[in-house]
Parts: sequence; C-alpha cells; structure tokens
Amino acid sequence: MRKLWVKAWMTLDGVFDADTMETWWQNTNTPERMTYITEQYAQGDIYLLGRTTYEMLWPGWSTQTTGPGEPLNRMHKYVVSTTLSEAPWKESTIIRENVVEEIARLKQQPGKDIIIDGSATLVQSLQGTGLIDEYRFLVEPFIMGSGRRFFVEGTPPTKLNLLESRTLSSGTLALVYQPANQ
Repeated sequence: MRKLWVKAWMTLDGVFDADTMETWWQNTNTPERMTYITEQYAQGDIYLLGRTTYEMLWPGWSTQTTGPGEPLNRMHKYVVSTTLSEAPWKESTIIRENVVEEIARLKQQPGKDIIIDGSATLVQSLQGTGLIDEYRFLVEPFIMGSGRRFFVEGTPPTKLNLLESRTLSSGTLALVYQPANQ
C-alpha cells in the first residue's frame, strides 16, 4: 500500500499562505533546502492538491525541467475540486466527488508515495479518516505574526509521533511526524 503524506512549508507560528510567503520563504531558500525538497518529491509518483494550491503551482512548476520541477512534472496530479472545469497541468485528473473513497483507492494501487502539497483545506477534510500517514514540515525561522495558519482553530486534536528531525543550514527545521494511531 502507498504511503500518503502531507508536505507544508510554514513559519514558526504556523503561517503558510502564499500571500506572505515572499516575506519569509526567500530568506531560507538555500541550495541545501532545494536539494532536500527535490529528494522529498522524488519519493512520490502521485501529487495530490486542492484547487487553490493547484492553481497557484501549475503555471510555474509545469515549465520546470530541473530541481523540484522534474519529479513534479513526471508525477500524476490529482486536484480535488468541485469548481475547477479543467486541469491543464500534464497528467492531471480532477476528483470532484467521493474524495475519501478515491484517495483510499489510490493508496491501494502499487507505486510510490502520494504527496499532498500545502492544500490545508484538503488536509483538514482528510484528518480523522486514517488516510494521512505522515506530516512533513519545513518550519522556517521566522515569526509572521499574522496570516493563514495551516492548522486552523477547530482542527481535531491529533497526537503525533516525531519520526525525524533535521536542521538545515538556514535554520529551517525539517520535521516528519506520524499520527500516533498509525
């Protein structure tokens, strides 16, 4: 069975939104960090996204042939959306209904990992379903103070076990957690 993991970049105070990312992300974008990200993407062959994240990423990443762009463009993309009419990024499929069942079906197929990138609304909808095997965070050494948080108020309490931690030269923490019920 495939492993499904959530990948997110965020500030120390949990802000992950694209509107503020330029303020905190560029300060830690080192070659070591990009190598780490590329290695993470190479572990998957399905890229699962919510509509907002898909629309934000596909215009830039779909044209990249090196670094993180190479593994992203070879992966099959699944975008969860009830409003998207087309998914122009190569190898993209829209999941419009029965999301939990469709993702469970994808996990049963042979292959590499399924990676959910950002997509906090999608992640929140999957919490408590038993489908998420890991959370992989890059926590940036920056306090934003305001902005959209990855885990919003009302997120179900979830005990996590730390599987891996690594400090990158920029001060970024690479953390891997597994839900305790796994």
